[in-house]
Amino acid sequence: MIWLLASLALSAQDVPSLPEPQAVGPDIDLIEEPRVRERPAERLDRRLAELQAAETEEAAAVIAGEIRSMWRQQGGATADLLLSRGAEAREAGDLATAARQYTHLRRLEPDFSEAWLASAEIAAAQNDWPFALEAVERAIALEPRRFDAYAILGRALEEAEAWQAAGAAYDAALALYPLMPEARAGKARIERQLSGRAL
Repeated sequence: MIWLLASLALSAQDVPSLPEPQAVGPDIDLIEEPRVRERPAERLDRRLAELQAAETEEAAAVIAGEIRSMWRQQGGATADLLLSRGAEAREAGDLATAARQYTHLRRLEPDFSEAWLASAEIAAAQNDWPFALEAVERAIALEPRRFDAYAILGRALEEAEAWQAAGAAYDAALALYPLMPEARAGKARIERQLSGRAL
């Protein structure tokens, strides 16, 4: 019995001592606050605000590209497929096939602004300015913050020689995307046109 107690005492001496618990200071919070996931609409609002405040064309172009991507993602899987097919046809120079893809998309999702804007772009490339104007106005009605749609609207109105209205369209694009190259160039053209007419 004495031998057993002595063995236990020796074994106890070999066990490494655990470190003393450290006191947690009053400024340390061990409970992590749950992260609130940003909703797509909130992210879009934030990126649009950041686009207005961008200081360089390069930074603004990156934000604008992300915003356009978010708009494209508002459609379903079929919409994404039709947009991709239309883009591929357009890159190959087959504007007729691209137009058919976008027409099909408009019929499937008539409230999808990207479908109308894509149709407006194709119509503009085909010099079908009346339909480009109609499609882009529909895109803006569905999403009033589409700076890209306002730029196309400005171009369509230029073709119609509606100079004042074209200038207003470019102003609307620049209010949303102040460093947009296409809108700035369009605005400069309008100003030259109007100053020449005033002489």
